[in-house]
Formats: sequence, structure tokens, C-alpha cells
Amino acid sequence: MLDELREAIEKLPESGAKSYLFHILLRVHLLKNCADSQEEIMELLNDIQKKIIFYSQERKLEREYDTYHILCGESPAGSLKVGLSKENKVIGFPDFFSNGPLWKIDEEEGRKKRLEWLMDHINMHEDYQEKEYDRKIASALEEIDAIPAGKPIVIWTADNADEQTGLRYFLHLLRNKDNNVHVINTAQSYKELFPAKKNQYLLRHSGEAAPEKLKIILDKKMGSPLSAEERTAFVLDWQALSKTKEVLRIWEDNEIHSVPESYFDDYIIESAKKLHKSNKGFIKSARLIGEVIGHLDEPISDGFAEYRVRSLIYNGIFAIKGIPKSMRFYSIKLKEI
Repeated sequence: MLDELREAIEKLPESGAKSYLFHILLRVHLLKNCADSQEEIMELLNDIQKKIIFYSQERKLEREYDTYHILCGESPAGSLKVGLSKENKVIGFPDFFSNGPLWKIDEEEGRKKRLEWLMDHINMHEDYQEKEYDRKIASALEEIDAIPAGKPIVIWTADNADEQTGLRYFLHLLRNKDNNVHVINTAQSYKELFPAKKNQYLLRHSGEAAPEKLKIILDKKMGSPLSAEERTAFVLDWQALSKTKEVLRIWEDNEIHSVPESYFDDYIIESAKKLHKSNKGFIKSARLIGEVIGHLDEPISDGFAEYRVRSLIYNGIFAIKGIPKSMRFYSIKLKEI
């Protein structure tokens, strides 16, 4: 067993080894203030050992693909998988980069701080951050690190802070790889390839494009790979972003800007006023959040929008009925309408 474990650890890529170390230390941190028995702790460590061995065995079965695609979000990744052939490997990074701290997230300390912020502020179902978030992040990092040399890589982005930040982060992760890297801006490509006769639909996020249209965009807009200078410029952008401590970013004038976390609060209040025109009583929190997310030019996560609704409750702007453990469980009403 020890020889098998040693061999499995040696096969881990550097980012994968760091991710598993972070996973172990995070669990140790969470165990410090609980009364788990020694048997439960040993069971936890044994589970981590099994995952490392399983990963090494799974890597033996991993075949090479013609092209590797990286994009922000598991849902957009699912759409892209449907649209492309099986010769394409799609890696969806399970995070939303426009909100939450970016400070040193390519290091253990920064990832820990980001996870702590998410756990303190964002409502997710069934303890998602604590049980799934770090595991999925580790898996995505391993997949990116394991992309074979010589294979073309396509990074999908659009005109929003989430994907533009992701683009810079992914190029940072790929900085030591010599693969050709292509960048496709889904929003711009969609506008050029699918013009509407009236009321041009503006794609805000890659996840809004249908699978068959993503395939057409790939065929027609893959273009030339980034130059060394272009890649370096994006990596330098990321290095600057990773030193910031703000928790909200927007895409404006073709640049990523850090803004106060209350940046969208006025819009949330105005959206509530519009809903109150037809309903003076309590409004489901999910209804308000859907209204906000559906009409903002800058995509934000429903989790962050819900966090700001709760902040407005705490600040006395909204009255509440129900328990704010998720947007489905409570309703809100402006105190002054």
C-alpha cells in the first residue's frame, strides 16, 4: 500500500499536489474546533488517500484529445460539450471570478481566504463550499495542468468580469506551457455571426449561447494563437489582480475594474420598486434576484445578488418574512414605498 501511495503521489502534477495539500490542511483547520473522534479523523485521512490513488489510476486511462477548451463555469462547459465532437476536451472551471477575493488564490493562503469569504457571505445548497468547492477546484486545476504538450488550447471568454478575469487566470496557469493558445470572445463572435434584423441580442456570457452556435463560433472564429507578448500581457494583468483585496469586479471600457461590494445595491432597490408597482406586499427574494440578474448588463452570480439583498435587509432597507437561509425561503418588501 505504501509503495502504491508513493507512486500515486509522484504522478500528481504540481498543481494537483498543492490542491490535495490544501484539501488536507483545510480539513485539519475545520477539525480544530470540533469534537470528532480519532476514528472519524482517520476515516477522513483514509478517504483522501483513496482519492489520490484513484486519481493516479484514472490518469492512466485518460486519452489525449485533439483540442482542449477552458471556460468559466460548469453549465457553459456542459453546453460546449454538447456542441463539440468527442475529440474535444472541455474543462469548465467551477467558480465565478467577478465576485469574491482574488488575493493570492494561486497559493494555499489565498484559496483559503477566498473559501472563507464564500462560506461567510454566499448561501449555497447543502454546504456546497465546505464539501464540494475545494474538490472541484482541485480537479479543474489538475485537468489544466495535465493538458499534453503540443495540443492547441482554446480559452472562451466574453465581455464580462467573470470570463475576462478567468481568461487572465487561465493564462497564468498555462504560463509554463508551450501549447498554442487561442482566445474566442463569444460575445463579439455571436454579434458578428448571428446579426438580428431588429433589436440585436447581446450575449452577456458564454453560457447564454446554444451548443450548436458555439460549434459555429469555434469553426469560424478560432483564429491565430496568442503571441508570446499577448500572453505575457494577460499574465501581468492577472498578477496585478491577484494583489487586490476587493470582492467585486466589473468589465467596463475593455478593462476589469474593482468596485465596492455595494455597487449593484441601487439597482437592486430600483428593481424592487418596479416589482412593487404591481405588488405592494412581500415579494419572493428569488423573484427579485431573477429580475436583477436578468436585466443587468454585467452578469453577476445569483449567490452574490442574494448576499446583497440580505445586506440591504440588515441595513434596514428591506423588511423580511421568512428565514434567509436561501433565496427560496424568504420574501422581502421595501420599508419605504
